[in-house]
Amino acid sequence: MELKKLQQNWNSFPEVSMEERPVLSSDLEKIVVNNPLSGAFYLKPKIYGRILAAAVLWLINIYQWRIQLRTHGNDLYQQAMLFFVLAYFIYFHVRLLLFADYSSLLSLRLIPFLGKLETILDKYILSFGIISLLAGFYLLELFEKVLSQLNSAAYTGISENGFYKWLIMVFLSVSFYILFLHSVIPKYKKLLVTVRTYREEIGAKLQKK
Repeated sequence: MELKKLQQNWNSFPEVSMEERPVLSSDLEKIVVNNPLSGAFYLKPKIYGRILAAAVLWLINIYQWRIQLRTHGNDLYQQAMLFFVLAYFIYFHVRLLLFADYSSLLSLRLIPFLGKLETILDKYILSFGIISLLAGFYLLELFEKVLSQLNSAAYTGISENGFYKWLIMVFLSVSFYILFLHSVIPKYKKLLVTVRTYREEIGAKLQKK
């Protein structure tokens, strides 16, 4: 359903009933499920998937970090930094999942419901920055492996020079974030603006009464 059509359907509900009902009504719930706001409401599977994937990568990282410690490898600090970034990534999404509390979202009044969706979306958009940083780490590892096969001298020079390695990682992370800015993030920003607009419009109508 297009946003314009959604706006018309949303505005067709009685102004009083939207806010005075103690729980989210069935008709409003249908709107949440069948319009673009469903992308804000049903983020739970994506958050669970991110936590699971990060947990697997975290365990692999712990194993690789132990190997670097034993062998005094060149990637020791890189693996250590990746360990903390992955740990924060998991913490960030677990905290977001607990805050979202999807089981009780539909029991909220309309304005608190929209406010919570707005916060969830805002945090979810911020998480793409952490994903970009993680992408920088793993793309750097991939780059080093490919370079070791193509040019061992260049690989040795980069692996032993921390400055160039971190510079490449920053470049890859920024590039990946720019890719997100032009592909995935606009969709969630559009959802965020939609939720915020509805919340502000309904709040303004209630203040005029």
